[in-house]
Amino acid sequence: MPFSLRFYNNLIKCSRMNYSSVRKSKPKLRLEAQEVHQEESKPLHVLRNLFPWKTKEQFVDHLVANVVYNQDGLIAINKPFGVPLMKNGLTTGHSESLFSIDEALIPLASKLNVEKILPAKLVERFSSGISLFASQEKVVDKIQQSYISNKIKKIHTFKYLAVTIGEPKPFAFKGTVGMGLFEHKELTKKLPVIMKEYSNRKVADRLVQEYRVNYKTLSRGDGLCSLVEIDTSSVKNHFLRVYFAHLYSPVLGDHIFGNRVQDIKGKRLAISPIQADSLSNFQKIPTDILTRLKVTESSIVPNCLHLSQITLANFNNRDVNLVLKAEPPPSFQFICEAFDLNLPNTDE
Repeated sequence: MPFSLRFYNNLIKCSRMNYSSVRKSKPKLRLEAQEVHQEESKPLHVLRNLFPWKTKEQFVDHLVANVVYNQDGLIAINKPFGVPLMKNGLTTGHSESLFSIDEALIPLASKLNVEKILPAKLVERFSSGISLFASQEKVVDKIQQSYISNKIKKIHTFKYLAVTIGEPKPFAFKGTVGMGLFEHKELTKKLPVIMKEYSNRKVADRLVQEYRVNYKTLSRGDGLCSLVEIDTSSVKNHFLRVYFAHLYSPVLGDHIFGNRVQDIKGKRLAISPIQADSLSNFQKIPTDILTRLKVTESSIVPNCLHLSQITLANFNNRDVNLVLKAEPPPSFQFICEAFDLNLPNTDE
């Protein structure tokens, strides 16, 4: 049966109405797409973007951009926070670096036009700062010889910048500090502690290790945190972390020993290592500090220790020491700005 003219007219009319409604809905869809795009392109909080590289090539390029010295076979790189020499297993979370230094050595050597790169002395994984590499075995030996010369001449090899919770007591100190090991039946392993008193015999028996230190508080901001510069003869056994906790001013983001000091009735008080270990897997950072950093979880705050300077005695010249310097990473600088802490000029 043939369709009537009225049927065709109604069909055309309905089609126009549907087409019109689709045209009117398009701007809404476009607006929603723009909103999603804007949300996706919103910059991440600097503390949630500690590892900005997504590919190995990006990671290698980041290392190349942070080379602070490359002469006579010695290569110094400003290593990012959280990057290990080697990975022990699979990366399981956003708070870990996808790549290790070991994975980058071959492409890094190619980028720097050297045959190979050998790790010589790296700052520990959860600190940032100067790490030393060599393109020849003999340069590794020269670095070790410089360390020995530093010890003989009593030159402090390492200079760190640290952001601490509160202010160290005293605010400055120069001298020798002893660190030993604390044992208890409730502990499965010995814990490093600062020794207030110890004998020369314990040092001779290697029950206490001595460290030469020289620190000063550079900036106090509004009192929540402080910026401290400390140079030391050694950093073995997490000495700096343990020492700052001993000074009632643990390193901000120290998730190993940072709980040894707690706010109790408005006062910063030391608690036993046993209690500290059972509190939390992460440092219990005061709420007002987290609020200032615009975060809610202590776990994403990085350990605020940066190796800003290394001195190599007589490295290329018997009468001249080689001094290498590196600026703190963006996360460290952001934290300093949040608490009005003035960073020193690395060119000085």
